[in-house]
Amino acid sequence: MKKILLLLIVIFLSVPFARAQKGTKERIKLYSAAIEGNLIGDPAERDVTVYLPPSYQSNPDGRFPVLYMLHGFTDTDAQWFGWEDHWINLYEVIHRSLSEGLAKEMIVVMPNAYNRFKGSMYANSVTVGDWETFVTKELVEYIDTHYRTLADVKSRGLAGHSMGGYGTIRLGMKYPDVFSSIYLLSPCCMEGEVNADKEFTDKIESITTLDRLEEAPFFEIATLATSAAFAPNPDNPPFYLDLPFANGKVRQDIANKITANRTLYTIEQYIPNLRKLEAIGMDAGLQDQGISTSTKKLHELLETYQISHEYESYTGDHLNRIAERIRTKVLPFFSEHLVFEGEKESRVIEDGGTGEYPAIMMTEPSLTTHTIFRPADISVFGKENKLPVIAWGNGACYNSPWEHVNFLNEIASHGFLVVATGSMPEEKGEQVKDKSRSEQLLDAIDWAIAQNNDSKSPYYNKIDTTKIAVSGMSCGGLQVLEVAADPRITTIGVFNSGVLKDPGDGMSGMPRVNKDQLQKIHTPVLYLLGGKSDIAYENGMDDFRRINHVPVFMGNLDVGHGGTYSDPHGGEFARVATHWYKWQLKGDRKAGKLFTGNPGGLSRSKGWTIDKKNIP
Repeated sequence: MKKILLLLIVIFLSVPFARAQKGTKERIKLYSAAIEGNLIGDPAERDVTVYLPPSYQSNPDGRFPVLYMLHGFTDTDAQWFGWEDHWINLYEVIHRSLSEGLAKEMIVVMPNAYNRFKGSMYANSVTVGDWETFVTKELVEYIDTHYRTLADVKSRGLAGHSMGGYGTIRLGMKYPDVFSSIYLLSPCCMEGEVNADKEFTDKIESITTLDRLEEAPFFEIATLATSAAFAPNPDNPPFYLDLPFANGKVRQDIANKITANRTLYTIEQYIPNLRKLEAIGMDAGLQDQGISTSTKKLHELLETYQISHEYESYTGDHLNRIAERIRTKVLPFFSEHLVFEGEKESRVIEDGGTGEYPAIMMTEPSLTTHTIFRPADISVFGKENKLPVIAWGNGACYNSPWEHVNFLNEIASHGFLVVATGSMPEEKGEQVKDKSRSEQLLDAIDWAIAQNNDSKSPYYNKIDTTKIAVSGMSCGGLQVLEVAADPRITTIGVFNSGVLKDPGDGMSGMPRVNKDQLQKIHTPVLYLLGGKSDIAYENGMDDFRRINHVPVFMGNLDVGHGGTYSDPHGGEFARVATHWYKWQLKGDRKAGKLFTGNPGGLSRSKGWTIDKKNIP
């Protein structure tokens, strides 16, 4: 009985792997203008293997992130993907990782970097061609235009083994706008000085013709490949390179060119770029002499600069456990850190804000036209403690809140759901200048109400749809006034803005709101201006004089049109706006004291002048 039970368990466990649908692979040729004309005469038409995950065919509308893999020295894409016999079969490795539930489905792309010198080093030289441009631009653009990719840096990763690991850190630290996450497997060539052992140099100098390159031993051809990549010389045929030694002595000027491309000697120039990467991973076997030591040094350097990364050393040499590491570490790493279709992307701004609910900036697949700022943990909301809604319109009617992330994140940290028009900026300060529409403010309200009513939504019964603010800065403030008549709105905020006396004087794309629109306001109004130096000062003050039928508060701080939005935690404008929202949307009377009283609490804050109507 026990034997039968054991047999059934073995069969049961083996079925998912045996029956799991496999992806497909194809080998294509891609012409490279960047490699064309290389002096060594390697073909500009390069082989590239493309792995497509199982559902690529079954889900014809689906889009997938892409992992670019770089093979090692003397290897080819054909060897790595099972087109030829080799020590690894990446196609089977990916299949097994998917079958075991370790990885998510992604496209995997590997270019063939084997050349006359058995490896390009993924560098740029006139001798071997511009491999940097080929990989980071030509290859990526081709894959994005010919396959159903998620053509965004957040959905693009780079990994490699040995020479490919070197290429990964080299390209990753130079092009954080192309790849968001990188993983180095036993990366070579990160440190080391040039030696001139005469027996060794004599062997290399004896290789004088192209036909002898293929038969050259590993270390000799590796030296030639390194020189071709980093010390090219168009006046020195037939290899068009300079060796870092001659007659048994080091040629220091040439050696300097090579050592200047060692990772550990150059990486500190790229610390700002490394900080932009979403994720960095690396590992090396303890028995991988030299490489294990240099990988640990890279790990320690990143620790010194407090750059988040993953590092692991393990029992193994340069080759014997690479397939296992890719299956159990690399593919799961990118499954975690790349953005997949339908997934949310999030980022912590500053330290999450000063409020009691640390906030995040994020995207929602159900509202890709907007950026969400909200408490990171919304499980604490519901029943008596719900999230009021703030719909936000951006300055200059930009279709991204890139100017206001500190300000909006700070407000969200006090327990608000802020829905800003436009796409989430890739990085702080990124200028996204597409134009938004006033209707997007109402789209934000529609979305919040729908999410609150959807039992499948994480926001189900957590949003207070009876407490909704619509606010905006400059052009966004005019968008607010254009939709202010919507009966669902509880309060509005008009910041560094006001209706132009002649609507035609505004910039292109600005709402043509006239002064009559002010009479359609039916809620309390907060105006915040930047003093007399604010270009919106006269218009905003004129609005205030005309509004007599609803409560209206005017605050002026002499900071100009730019407000304090980019100050730490949004500065004074965020403090005042948060108090207003707490008062108007949460009934917080203590917060309301900043506006009530005669003349009003805010008047006692340094630099502020105030006016108000219909507010006790």
